[in-house]
Amino acid sequence: MAKEDNVLTEDFLFELYYACFAHDYVCNLVCEHMQKSYLPDKAFQALHECLRRYFVEHKSAPTLNIISQIVSINREVSTLLEDIKDCAEGVEPDVVLEQFENYLRQVKFQKTYKEVGELYAKQDRNKAIKLLQSFAEWQNNFTLRPNSFIDVAETFESRFKRNREKHNQEAKLKPITRFYIDGLDEMNSGRDLRTQLTCFLAPTGVGKSHAARWIGKCASQIDGLNVLHFQLEGSEDEVVDAYSASLVSCNSYRYSTGTLKDREIERMIQEVKAMSGTLKVKSFPKFANQVSTIDIKNGITEYRKLYGVSPDVVIIDSMDLLTDSSGRKWSENGERHKRVAVANDLKDLAGDENVWMVVTYQATIENKDWLNDEQNVLTEYNCAEAKGLSRPMTHLITLNQSTNEMRENTMRLNVAKSRFFKKGDPFKIATDYENERFYDRERTLNITKVA
Repeated sequence: MAKEDNVLTEDFLFELYYACFAHDYVCNLVCEHMQKSYLPDKAFQALHECLRRYFVEHKSAPTLNIISQIVSINREVSTLLEDIKDCAEGVEPDVVLEQFENYLRQVKFQKTYKEVGELYAKQDRNKAIKLLQSFAEWQNNFTLRPNSFIDVAETFESRFKRNREKHNQEAKLKPITRFYIDGLDEMNSGRDLRTQLTCFLAPTGVGKSHAARWIGKCASQIDGLNVLHFQLEGSEDEVVDAYSASLVSCNSYRYSTGTLKDREIERMIQEVKAMSGTLKVKSFPKFANQVSTIDIKNGITEYRKLYGVSPDVVIIDSMDLLTDSSGRKWSENGERHKRVAVANDLKDLAGDENVWMVVTYQATIENKDWLNDEQNVLTEYNCAEAKGLSRPMTHLITLNQSTNEMRENTMRLNVAKSRFFKKGDPFKIATDYENERFYDRERTLNITKVA
């Protein structure tokens, strides 16, 4: 909805209340300024009253899931809430508040105009004039936006409340600080990974998909984060079964064939139930044509509508299969530029959505024997057709494995690029793909001791 659109519509109210469930400060202003008489019907009035009561009690906005439970006994309000979920596009909160101010001016004008007419009909001219004067004064003084000259004393309380709400809103976001691989975590040293774009670069068969799933599994299971994984290659069953097996560190073949023992599966079910985070997979049809970064953005929006929260971590396997948001049909000669455009789109999307974006990418290797020399590691120069691909990335981490390391289930990780910490030397880790673990900490520590 554009700023100039008519705000006296259900569409605007859908956006307004959708914003209330996502932003405390929007909810606070709506609860303070919206009156029942300003709303078009009983369903909106009942929803507003539920929202207001919750905000007064908890000093924070309910999520869509919470408000759905509160209104579940009222069929009309539940239907209205479903319409809000389906129709709202998630307009920026500042735009919604600007439109809300316009909405309040218009509904109050309509209400005043009607009351003035009724007073004139009763020949109560003086009351009608006073009512018009009162509206004119309110109209001149009312705004939801701060004045260009700010009175420090006058705004002391309101600014404190706004600051508290902003802080509480930010505090709701769990920190994202770990790669769940000790060597990388030591380098990162607790820095926040939100808004950052991390790429795992590897040749075919080394395990870049395992690395991506390892982050998804650990983020949801260990740190209670909301993870959204986009699968662009392989089958949906394959990735979901692999994730399921990784949650309980079991063999994915045994999970996918249903050959785990009943005693084992009962224990595993309890482990999965104990998860505090969430792990969602969105798979695109096999051989899908032209999945773009717009599809990724739309997937995040759909996630937010369905679950009432935004994902914390977004994983894309694999970035090679994406096209950018321009809609342009790239020629073979333009492939390099397309790949850079995709990376730029994803970096912007990470910032816009305040998520950690983790992607995988296929390395270009001209001489396979070169990989068997364990002094060699992949760098940004091994990005297919696109040395410039690494520029938008916060981290480019390469997975390096010789034939001998493949037999030993080990590899070397190299931080080819890092924007916020020193790259350091390549380091060796142990893997356990048999039990869906990209990083085997115990074996890795033993390797380090021997070294």
